[in-house]
Amino acid sequence: MLRNSSTHYGAIARLFHWSMALLIIVSIAAVELHELFPKGSSMRNGMMMAHFQIGLLVFLLIWLRLAAVFTDKVPPITPAPPKLQNVAAKLVHLALYAAMIALPVLGVLMTQAGDHTLAFLGVAQLPSFIGVDKDLSKQLHEVHEVVGNVMIGLIVAHVAAAIWHHHKQRDDTLLRMLPPRRRG
Repeated sequence: MLRNSSTHYGAIARLFHWSMALLIIVSIAAVELHELFPKGSSMRNGMMMAHFQIGLLVFLLIWLRLAAVFTDKVPPITPAPPKLQNVAAKLVHLALYAAMIALPVLGVLMTQAGDHTLAFLGVAQLPSFIGVDKDLSKQLHEVHEVVGNVMIGLIVAHVAAAIWHHHKQRDDTLLRMLPPRRRG
């Protein structure tokens, strides 16, 4: 089933969720681990390039994901959680979506203000959205880093909530994002 059902997210939603989760984790790992390598080394540069390219890919995918989210019904959690938990979940999801948009935008602007060009997947050169301004580049870097750290916290909260729902509340929050079990 491609679309969501009354009990599970469909293949489209699951593909976006899990593939983007993996991309974001790899991007975070690349930017955190690049510092283990000497400046100017091919490994350090490669990890940063992976970080940039994945960020651009996430920026592209988030719009497709949002289109899917807004055109499909959300399978309800069973048993229904308290209203406050629903509100908290919606706020965390909204913040995650905002971060998936803001981080690549900040990254592109920071890079261009730092007098560097970017090409998506080495093919499509991005147009210049901002002039060279090294001070602005440093400020954007700081904002990018803060938003990135907030996103890491949101991801941890999201994962912890899914585990808590599954093991403590014993509802189907997590199971809705897994393929339905085949009966038979």
